[in-house]
Amino acid sequence: MMRPYTYVFALLAPVASWAQPNLGAGSVNPVPGDQLEYSYGDFAQPGAGGANVTWDQTGLSTSNPNTFNYVTVASTSVAASFPQATVAQDEGSGDYLFYRATADGYSDDGFHLTTSGYTGTCSDPSLLVAYPLTYGGTFTDQSTCSVTDGNTTWARTTDVSGIADGWGDLQLSWGTVSNVLRVRNQRTMVDNQFSPATTTTFDDYFYYRPGVHGPVLVLERITIDFGGFILSDSSSSVIGAGAIGVEELLRHDIGMELWPNPATDRVEVTSGLAGGQAVVIDVLDLHGQVVRNHARNTRATGLQREVIDIAGLTAGVYLVRITDGTGALGMRRLVKH
Repeated sequence: MMRPYTYVFALLAPVASWAQPNLGAGSVNPVPGDQLEYSYGDFAQPGAGGANVTWDQTGLSTSNPNTFNYVTVASTSVAASFPQATVAQDEGSGDYLFYRATADGYSDDGFHLTTSGYTGTCSDPSLLVAYPLTYGGTFTDQSTCSVTDGNTTWARTTDVSGIADGWGDLQLSWGTVSNVLRVRNQRTMVDNQFSPATTTTFDDYFYYRPGVHGPVLVLERITIDFGGFILSDSSSSVIGAGAIGVEELLRHDIGMELWPNPATDRVEVTSGLAGGQAVVIDVLDLHGQVVRNHARNTRATGLQREVIDIAGLTAGVYLVRITDGTGALGMRRLVKH
């Protein structure tokens, strides 16, 4: 089953520094109509927690992007089985994952998988993130669900333990997202289908940005114990840069503009920089891969102009990123016709 996450991005004005983030009710959970794109890669070490931390995940390589769509529960064919769910993730072919958002948190509320014949319903859902939540906050939960494969029905219980163990800046290949709260969610899920029972443990790090309806980054480790036979897996999930209103979310140290935009074969990048700076201009695709690169030293302090050749790029949306020798950066969205 694919891990579902989603987002809606509010227009947030960039500022030089951020207060400690707080996750209020509804601040990081999906609603019907949301869409998301995540790309997947190998697990990366989460690094230390703490206050005002910078997490450098710029080396994280991901691929295989997937888009997820969230719909109303009423629009599904099995709404009656999920009376308290508030949103459903439509995976196509009659497969749905259900979630429940309340003033106290956002929870996994079950699933209906037409393609495999499995259905899970929860009398007490499994908490993914509690509201309100800020740095140092903790939460626990116990979930009770019933799962059927069409022939056999069994109990599934889950114990949840979570802590907001850090906040700060999250550096990704396409830029730095400020005001991020990291939440570690550890879950132990027991399926009583066979004897002995199957135990699955999840150790997840969710990097949340208030106002973004889903984590910007997920680092996940899973271990499954089939009566002493152990399987394990680990992975990362990174939100798609092009679909998240990146200009509003990212830190902007360098003022910059693109002209023309949309563009066909060339685009002029203008920026205000000091003289004698080593400047790098990158054009990135929506998966964070650099498709054009240009480096030079600035001359006199003031308005800088540089023309980038984009004639060979396929039509679509790109990100233009400028960085200088001090680590300052700026970014703008570019539409290529």
